[in-house]
Amino acid sequence: MLGRYENFPEVIHGRAQFTCPGSIREVQQVILRSFHRLNRQIRRLDAMASHLSPQCKVGFEFGTAEDTVFTYLDDEELDRFTKRLSKKELPIMDFFCAVHYHAVNKEDKRVPLKFDYHLIRCIFRGKSMELWVSHQRGPQHFPFQDFITFMIRHINEELSNEQLKPLDLEYLRTL
Repeated sequence: MLGRYENFPEVIHGRAQFTCPGSIREVQQVILRSFHRLNRQIRRLDAMASHLSPQCKVGFEFGTAEDTVFTYLDDEELDRFTKRLSKKELPIMDFFCAVHYHAVNKEDKRVPLKFDYHLIRCIFRGKSMELWVSHQRGPQHFPFQDFITFMIRHINEELSNEQLKPLDLEYLRTL
């Protein structure tokens, strides 16, 4: 089933609940475009959360779920998923996210560090969305609360760019 990972883990490390003032279908399409855009960016870690190391760069690889596999969210996958959403919104959207860390040495060269691997589930009910994050492995350089806040801030920027209302945070809890 497109958008849903059959083996989503039971252990959830972070949860956030949001009110979706606009159309769920539009929010789902914006989430896809937002994660697609993040796939192309490298940022300083301290730009995402001020208390994190300025000597570290971070990049993302998001993939979309379909049954028991994830597919990298490239242009082709974005088009395929968007076409599906144009017909019907999904109750659940699951994503894989690899967070790549690189230290920057004195010669301004990037030195790879261990990656974090997360599974993300977006559950849509009525006018609300619940976001679950499950950390699969890695050193967790990027704390769950900062990771969730960063993703939502990025999604809300995309919503704003499209003249849509942002997601309203109701609660955020992490382990």
